[in-house]
Amino acid sequence: MTEGGGESAAGSVRAPLGRRAADKARTRESLLTAARRVFAERGYGPASVEEIARTAGVSVGSVYVHFASKEALFTALVEEQTSADVEAKAALVQGDPEETFAALDRMVGEIADSREEALLDAEVWLYAVRHPEFAGRLADHEVRLARFATELLSRNWDEVDPAVRTAVRDDEFVVAAAALHHGLIRLRRVLGEDAVPTDLFSRVLRLLLRLPPGGANGAATAE
Repeated sequence: MTEGGGESAAGSVRAPLGRRAADKARTRESLLTAARRVFAERGYGPASVEEIARTAGVSVGSVYVHFASKEALFTALVEEQTSADVEAKAALVQGDPEETFAALDRMVGEIADSREEALLDAEVWLYAVRHPEFAGRLADHEVRLARFATELLSRNWDEVDPAVRTAVRDDEFVVAAAALHHGLIRLRRVLGEDAVPTDLFSRVLRLLLRLPPGGANGAATAE
């Protein structure tokens, strides 16, 4: 067999392997998408592997090819979600503080106004409370975000009142801000936009940091 023929044969072997890997990746992604929907609507306890498989359009056996159990599927979903959340927030807070506040407000509104996102956000934290061993894994993601935000506060937020910085450490403030973020998502979902307007998150953060109001109101105040 010629050298060229050998390369062709090798290529013909690699092509099916590549397609199988791509198919496997697509199936896994379909399962995670279906799991997101089912866990959000049903909650972790009532959700079943059978319903997730049916929603994804695959067999139950396909679920166990990718995930050892319902819990393994749920934790994989949560870890993927929290990693994406950390990356999204990290991307948001690299610019001007005004843009950061506006972007964080939008994020609260978008999650709260999405039934699936809001339900999953609540379900993840409920699961963490009930499963201390999982809470540690979730905390790792929160620590990553807290570390990034703390570095940002230290580097770029020179306007923060020194008295605030003395009273509350940066990492403590980030924890409090995270609690406000999740709390407003849940309250907006229940009470509605009139009670929890889109910019409430940033206005409260500014109050805590003793920063002037942002946007046009801030400009008017400064003048």
